[in-house]
Amino acid sequence: MPRVSRVSVLQVGRVRVRPDNVAGTWRPMLWWTAFSRAWTGWLPVNVVVVEHDRGVLLVDTGQSRASMEPGYHPGGLLGWAYRRQAEFVVDADDDLAARLAGLGLTPADVDTVVLTHLHQDHAGNVGLLPHARVLVSADELSLLDESRPAAHGVLPEHVAPPSVTFTPVRPTPLSTPVGPFTTGTDLYDDGTLVLLPTPGHSRGSQSLLVRRPDADPLLVVGDLTYDPSLLATERVPGTGATGQQRASTRAVNALVGAEPGLRVIAAHDPAAADRASGGHT
Repeated sequence: MPRVSRVSVLQVGRVRVRPDNVAGTWRPMLWWTAFSRAWTGWLPVNVVVVEHDRGVLLVDTGQSRASMEPGYHPGGLLGWAYRRQAEFVVDADDDLAARLAGLGLTPADVDTVVLTHLHQDHAGNVGLLPHARVLVSADELSLLDESRPAAHGVLPEHVAPPSVTFTPVRPTPLSTPVGPFTTGTDLYDDGTLVLLPTPGHSRGSQSLLVRRPDADPLLVVGDLTYDPSLLATERVPGTGATGQQRASTRAVNALVGAEPGLRVIAAHDPAAADRASGGHT
């Protein structure tokens, strides 16, 4: 039976954000964007490599080093909001190809990419993998058709280059429900890798359930949370659609109860690599 042989969490940059970004409060997003003076500490920008008998899969591609250059972000008021909400650092050691080389892999070895959503720190390096099958929620792809995608946190010139062809994902009824999830996409029809809809942070945010033969299962959730310990109390990030985020959080909490040992892997959690290896719970 096909199986997952190795899962690795790689850091491909660092970010610091406003505290309300991590855990929303009563303060409206425009208010804290404009007036907050506090920053979190520096957090990782994580991507996840899943080595499966059917191929090498990458969940998210991380932040591009080009984002450090002037002119990467929009101008005007929208660009001001981007710069107020997050600051990024991508060192030479954080280069995606360099991180993959640490696993004995190259970008050419990655045959499937799953994007949890289309924000720059998740899809910023997708242009390095033009040969790969790139799976994105159809709802998320619809953001590219908006008159101003950047207002939704999506920068098409950076996350949707002409060299990349996206494969839209539309959840369908699962033959075997995954906890509370009755729809999703079983990538290899064997239950080892199952895409689940978890919208809220972005219109088409999705998560990947990874079942391993000799280790706890994982749920890679993108930005559904910055800190898995916040899930139990339904503290959700202060960006996105709050109601949807809480509904997705409740579904994930139910899945944690239904899937013994399930570990949640978040894109900006400093403990993500340890969680995936079996250390931190």
